[in-house]
Amino acid sequence: MRGALAGAALLALAGCMQGVAPGATGGAQGAEARKLSNGMTKAQADAVFGLDAGYERNPANWDEACVSYAYGSPEAPRYVHAVFRGETLVRSTDGHGAICTYGAAL
Repeated sequence: MRGALAGAALLALAGCMQGVAPGATGGAQGAEARKLSNGMTKAQADAVFGLDAGYERNPANWDEACVSYAYGSPEAPRYVHAVFRGETLVRSTDGHGAICTYGAAL
């Protein structure tokens, strides 16, 4: 039972890094995501992209947060998902059609 719950939680948390709207692509280490470097602070990432479009803490690990940065046109925005542990960037992906969320894990 615990194994099944742990597996379900891992799959749900993986959604933060996917967060792709139906019919959209995303989750790649593309040109926008490469503007960020692992080890950056949120303030440094904000300096690259401006204010974030979304911020959500991981309910299973309060030291981790997923931050979304918008790019592209206002009519069809795309998002970079940046995951921070503590105050340090640990990974970023781009091309997402929606802001990142841990909502599926709740």
